[in-house]
Amino acid sequence: MSLHYEIQGAGVPLLLLHSGGMTGAEWQPQQAVLSAQFQVITPDLPGHGRSPLMADALSISGAAQAVLALLDSLAIDRTHIVGSSLGGAIALWLALKHPERINKLVLYRVNYRKTAAGHAGTRELADPAYWRRVGMAQMLSKAHQPQGGSEAWQQVIARVAQALAPETTDHHHTLDDLAAITHSTLIVAGDRDPLVPLDDQQAMLRAIPHAGLWVIPYATHVTAVNTWRSEAFGQELLRFFLGRGVVKS
Repeated sequence: MSLHYEIQGAGVPLLLLHSGGMTGAEWQPQQAVLSAQFQVITPDLPGHGRSPLMADALSISGAAQAVLALLDSLAIDRTHIVGSSLGGAIALWLALKHPERINKLVLYRVNYRKTAAGHAGTRELADPAYWRRVGMAQMLSKAHQPQGGSEAWQQVIARVAQALAPETTDHHHTLDDLAAITHSTLIVAGDRDPLVPLDDQQAMLRAIPHAGLWVIPYATHVTAVNTWRSEAFGQELLRFFLGRGVVKS
C-alpha cells in the first residue's frame, strides 16, 4: 500500500503536506504558481482522501514514514517541504529525524508541541457539527468517500484529534530540539490562532537558527488561503523558496 499523490511541474521537488481532515486538494489554489517553478508533489496523507491508513491508528511518525516511502518510490533524495497543521507536524518530525531529506522548510499553522489548550481546539475541529456549521461537511464527505463511504469523513477527523492527543502524541518536541534544525525555515502563523498561539510561534522563531516568521493578520487557525489570501500565500512561498525570503543569520 502507498500514498495517493499527484505531481505537477518539473524541476526541484516541492512536497506539500495538507492539514488534518483535508486532502492534497487543499493546495489547489497554489498549484499553478508553484508548479511553474517546481516539481510539486501533493499526497493524500494516510487515512485521508484516497490514501489508506496503513496502520491501526494515525500517528505523526507513521505518516512521516509513509511520506519517506513515497519520496523513495519517486527517487527523490531531498525536497522542499510545506506542512499545514497536521502536515506541519509531519514536516517538523521529518526535519528533526531525517534532516538530510529536506532543503527548505515551511511550517504553516503548527506548534512544536500539542498542549491541552491547543488540543481543545483540535477536538472542536474533530466535531462533525463544526464542519456542518461552516458548510464544508458535503465537501469532506466527497473527499473521504474512499475511506469507507459518505460518513467516513467523521472518522477521518476523529483520527486527527487522536493522533494529537497530548498524553500519547509523538508531536511533543522542545525548543532545544528545534535548535538542531539547520534548514532555512519559514514559520507562517495567524495572529488569532487559538490552536497555535503567537507567543509559541515567536519562541520557535528564536529557537530555529535560520528562521523567519510571517504573521497573517486577522487570521485564526482556518486562514482560508484558498480564498482571498491564496495569491499572496502562493507568492510568499515562491519568494521564500527562490531565495528572496529574509532569514536570521
